[in-house]
Amino acid sequence: MDSLVKELRTSKSSVYNHFSSKDELVKAVIDLLNIEINSKLRNVLDDDKLSFKGKLISISEFTKDLLTNVSDTFLKDLEINTPDLWDYYQKTRMERINKYYRRLFEIGIDEGMIRNDLNMEIILLVYLNLMELPLKAENIEFVKMYNQNIYEETTDVFLNGILKM
Repeated sequence: MDSLVKELRTSKSSVYNHFSSKDELVKAVIDLLNIEINSKLRNVLDDDKLSFKGKLISISEFTKDLLTNVSDTFLKDLEINTPDLWDYYQKTRMERINKYYRRLFEIGIDEGMIRNDLNMEIILLVYLNLMELPLKAENIEFVKMYNQNIYEETTDVFLNGILKM
């Protein structure tokens, strides 16, 4: 809180006039972030000029940039010190993946870029779990990479697999 009020050049009392607690402030930040992310996903998916591949590239670049701007420290702190907020964040991610990524993958199926014999629920579940990797503190520490690099590598494995064929 001290670093926040210093960066905002205000006082703690001014911040607490708007937010009753640090948790309420963090939840408001998560909500604003979700609005921004969902808006971007909706705009990309609604862009009729982009093919599935274009939409996929645009969304992947946006996500990587987003992870570049969200510090590993923030994610670790959120997960470890505020488990209720972490759970809230995770719930909103799951809802987003189920809504927007389902639509993206359906576009990929319609364009013949994704196999149509796969169960969409399994595709979403695999994607959801793979995209969890760049967010978890223990994964960041285990592979000794930044979260955006883990995201890139995970996306590559999801889209291209591990087999050489």
